[in-house]
Amino acid sequence: MHISKLATAFIAATLITGISAYAQDSDIPTIADKNGCKVYNPMPQEEESIRWDGPCNNGFAHGTGILDWYIGTELEERYEGELKQGWADGQGTYISRRGVRYEGSWKKSMQEGKGTVQNPDGSVYQGEWKQGKPNGWGVFRAPNGETIEGEWEDGELKSESGSRRI
Repeated sequence: MHISKLATAFIAATLITGISAYAQDSDIPTIADKNGCKVYNPMPQEEESIRWDGPCNNGFAHGTGILDWYIGTELEERYEGELKQGWADGQGTYISRRGVRYEGSWKKSMQEGKGTVQNPDGSVYQGEWKQGKPNGWGVFRAPNGETIEGEWEDGELKSESGSRRI
């Protein structure tokens, strides 16, 4: 598979609900658990609910805990880690029902800093992230075992000439 198609498929598989870095908190809807503790919810869905098992500060999930997202009665996503005023922020692990798993740093509920994503197809990216996308140095392993190490920018491999196949 050509690298740009490989990277595009990888990025599509790693998208986790995020928001524009320029949106104000007041522009983003929230969702509350049964105790009234809120988290930000940039993409509301019908029959959606949450369960937060952690501290609440000024009405928002704040501290270390487990945040479960449900559609109807089905558990869709789980985040285990740090929240700050209703946002995943700090270290945490995200797991989706579809089999996507991200472990690493978060800022405003987007991957930011260092982290690793494992996709259901077996692909893995380990490296630096910015605003929910691979950005900086990282290593990508495709389901067929092909491994590419290089510099990423806005979710795309910067150039094959600067990268290294392992």
